[in-house]
Amino acid sequence: MYEAEVPKATYVRSVSMEEAPLRNLRELAWFERNLDAGVSTLHLDDERLIAGDWDGGIHCWDLEGERLWHAQTSNRVSDFALGGDFLFAVCGRDIVCLNLESGEVRWEVELEGSSDLVACTPDGSTILATSSVFDLEMNDFLESTFWRFNAEGELLRQDSINERPWSIEMRDDGVAFLPLSRPRCGMIRSEADGLHHRPLPTSSPATCGSSGQSHTVIGHADGTLTAIDDGMVMDDETYTNQPGSIESISATAPGFLVAIAIESGAVGAGFGGAEGIARAYDQNGTLLWQIETPLGRNIEHVVYGPTIANNSTAWVVSWDDQLSIIETRTIPNGDSVMRIEMESRANVVIGNTQYMALGFDDGSVFLLQGDLLTRRLSSEGDSEGDEHRSTLADKLRRLRS
Repeated sequence: MYEAEVPKATYVRSVSMEEAPLRNLRELAWFERNLDAGVSTLHLDDERLIAGDWDGGIHCWDLEGERLWHAQTSNRVSDFALGGDFLFAVCGRDIVCLNLESGEVRWEVELEGSSDLVACTPDGSTILATSSVFDLEMNDFLESTFWRFNAEGELLRQDSINERPWSIEMRDDGVAFLPLSRPRCGMIRSEADGLHHRPLPTSSPATCGSSGQSHTVIGHADGTLTAIDDGMVMDDETYTNQPGSIESISATAPGFLVAIAIESGAVGAGFGGAEGIARAYDQNGTLLWQIETPLGRNIEHVVYGPTIANNSTAWVVSWDDQLSIIETRTIPNGDSVMRIEMESRANVVIGNTQYMALGFDDGSVFLLQGDLLTRRLSSEGDSEGDEHRSTLADKLRRLRS
């Protein structure tokens, strides 16, 4: 159970994915929508669900499932940012600004290379986008460019570096922080006057980041977790280093979740033969429980989801090139809520205390709601119990006769 890697926990509860009751996602969903292309990104807030797809479509629904608008852009939608009355999207080689209420395109600008990330200030007055150039022969990114715009789409600055950023956090004043890959690694501080590089405590490249709490948590390829608060590295021991590359992080009020990939032959790979690990920690950094997946099944998403039967929930999504398994556990105990299997890859999963949204490679989009989940899971459980009791009664009658 990797106890050598988690000194803060005197006991680690490991739970298997198979022990959870299997449920049908379509029967549990608040609503389902189907797009003509795979889902590439999602945005979920208190009023709407927005989906971007691989063909450049942007689709917006209210939380009752009514379509509000649809817009068509040039290519795959990589990322969203909302500011003021505007939605900013990076699509293929472009950044596009849309009216949030109508979906009308206000302006679009072509970038160099493939667009990756976008962020903006809360009022939408300053927007930062990144793009990158990938070399097929070297199988690596050669260059990334930072693009800074105002609300009217006017380019304020353009700066290039040799690394690719993997996440972005933007302050209200327009200063942004982006952790980097090789060769320099570290972090970029992007301001109105340009880019400023600074090292981080680890020289390992960043793999992902989460800004769900008052600070940002960055995951690294060597298993290090770095906490950043307003551009400064936090000097605490909340985030325990992990035994493999960090694949996904979710950091919100109940604590934080982390998904780890254990490469074959790496330290820790022999403990149960697991290739993927999902861990749940409380807000003080104490390990609550973990899930280990069999060899070949990688955990791609960990996220906090809606409250079910008065319990906070954690959702762990894995993929083995054939089947997606969505595992739901309670916080803090790790008790099984349900398991869902889908014959399509879950490309994006986002949630909050009321809703959970999932977007799949086959174009399906599902929204789940906590109160409805509680009722439907309870009714399914009663139905299954009645069926089980009926079967036992039939067996007993046959034995008596």
